[in-house]
Amino acid sequence: MQDSAKRRSSVLLLAVVMAMHSLAPHAWAQTKRSPNAKAKAAETAPLRTKIAEGKYELKRTDGKLEQSFEEPWTLYKTNIGYELEEQWVVSKDPSAQPMIVDIGVNFAPGLYPIQLRVGGVGSSKQLNCRMEAKEFACESRGTYSQIAMQGPYNLFSPSPWMLGSIARRAKKVPQQSTKVQLVQMMGMSDAGPKLESFEADVQYVGEDQLEVDGTKMDASIVELKAKSIPGMLMWLSPDGVVLALQDSSKADQRMELVKFTKFAKF
Repeated sequence: MQDSAKRRSSVLLLAVVMAMHSLAPHAWAQTKRSPNAKAKAAETAPLRTKIAEGKYELKRTDGKLEQSFEEPWTLYKTNIGYELEEQWVVSKDPSAQPMIVDIGVNFAPGLYPIQLRVGGVGSSKQLNCRMEAKEFACESRGTYSQIAMQGPYNLFSPSPWMLGSIARRAKKVPQQSTKVQLVQMMGMSDAGPKLESFEADVQYVGEDQLEVDGTKMDASIVELKAKSIPGMLMWLSPDGVVLALQDSSKADQRMELVKFTKFAKF
């Protein structure tokens, strides 16, 4: 019951972010520098070209949030796919330094994630995860965890980019849902990250149009549903970028793409 409650709360956008921070706050979080989505790449990283950048913000329609959340990001094209550098920036007090978590994701063509890094490049306290054909595995501070998977699957995490990779599995046919296998990090233990898998459905809902950074953009609406989590609505651009997302039953909070610059097709 406790793990199920954690999963339900994880879909509430801000709660998800804070839950991820609580896995190992001192290992991943930083508080002494300004947000910067352009973190230095590892020396072994493939050649890359910047193709887009932007920022997500958590918004509330009926008042102020108790704490702010921003997610600046930069997307690169590499010789093997794509690379994302982003930061989760949480602040309770505008006069204090925010909590910052660096995130790095490597994508295969089609923007499907294959590797995830939580923590700054070169840090000895990173969490590194990889998605292989038959297992999802994570390493952190000398510990190793893995979970066997069968068939296509995705990582369920609070990043709009990771959620977008799930939404893109939906067939663009109204009333027709697609089964997806998801794996989730439920916390940290002395033995390493605690991993769990579950089944969900993604379904195309319809078309819409949103304004992003002063420009109106067409969007396809997709809903993610599972027995153990509330539904989540996502608005996807024709390129597959998440323009907005929210809990299906809670329209008062929404994660929105507030800044977006595209330098090349992807």
